[in-house]
Amino acid sequence: MKETLKKIKAVALKEYRHIMRDKFTLAMGFGLPLLLIIFFGFIIELNYNKIPIFVKDDSRSAQSRAFVQKLSAGDLFIPVYVSGDDPVKYFERNETAVIINIDRDFGKSVSYPEYGKQAQIQIMLDASDPSKAGLVLSYIPSIISNSYQADQKYEIKTRYLFNGELNSKYLIIPGLIVVIIGLISILLSSLAIAKEWEKGSMELLLSTGISPAEIILGKIFPYMLMSLIGTVVVFAAAKIIFAVPFTGSFIFFFISCCVFITASLGLGIFISVIAKQQLLAMLIAMPVGLLPSMLLSGFIFPIENMPLFFRGLTAILPQRWFMEICRGTFLRSAGFTDLMIPFLALSAFCVFIIVIASKQFKTDLEP
Repeated sequence: MKETLKKIKAVALKEYRHIMRDKFTLAMGFGLPLLLIIFFGFIIELNYNKIPIFVKDDSRSAQSRAFVQKLSAGDLFIPVYVSGDDPVKYFERNETAVIINIDRDFGKSVSYPEYGKQAQIQIMLDASDPSKAGLVLSYIPSIISNSYQADQKYEIKTRYLFNGELNSKYLIIPGLIVVIIGLISILLSSLAIAKEWEKGSMELLLSTGISPAEIILGKIFPYMLMSLIGTVVVFAAAKIIFAVPFTGSFIFFFISCCVFITASLGLGIFISVIAKQQLLAMLIAMPVGLLPSMLLSGFIFPIENMPLFFRGLTAILPQRWFMEICRGTFLRSAGFTDLMIPFLALSAFCVFIIVIASKQFKTDLEP
């Protein structure tokens, strides 16, 4: 055991010295995570605000003006008065997604219910963006209802937990930690074994009596340290730049990060063992590290809404399980008891991928 640790330490020290001499690797490990979280953190926004609403007010009454004023009370809508008989032209020119037609008798119908005619407001929506159309359709009728139903028999109170501001950054930034750290870890380690084959130093390394498993573990440790430093950088950016709250256990989050990073590094090593060329390894590592994180981890698209096959596919991806851990610890104060299944699944993948990489390494060495 002591001899094995000595060999692993020697490989790790060799890789550490290589990293310190390689400016590209240093930039990728330390600078790229910060650059990516700042870039994507500001670019990705799931909240709609300042939506222009074109209002065709045929009533021109105090009541219709009061209704339009209620629309502009928050930051969600910006009412703009328009005129004309063909409002569809505004949709065709992509000037707005919503047009509201207020009936000529609106003011009289609101002020004098005995008039016998219901107050009419027509909402026209551009449904080419269903999410925006659904959001508008959920807000405007509630404004109308709250404004003009004086005979309500009940009161509804809404309480938002864990994200009272409904700030999409609180959802996006923890997810970006998973995407960025996973991608960087896979990219860094995917070059580790391939460069030894390209330089012809792998045979020399193996001639010293070091086993493939010892080489893999020795290669992982320096990159794990780099990835952990990158994680600290990204975590600090999430707190300082985007003010995302962290309500869970730092210890559990740190342990989970270590497991996820090891799993990602193991996956990168496996790619490196298969490819044996740095360029090919990087070309494989980029989609393997990025696409599952973006599409199949629950980062943007809910897993429960996916077809059955893809829901099953996400179960074998470490990004899916660490996404649950990351968001749970950041916002919901979740601990090991609450996130035991994701943690165990992540740990199982970590062990599995390192074993597979070691076995594949041995297979490649066979004549």
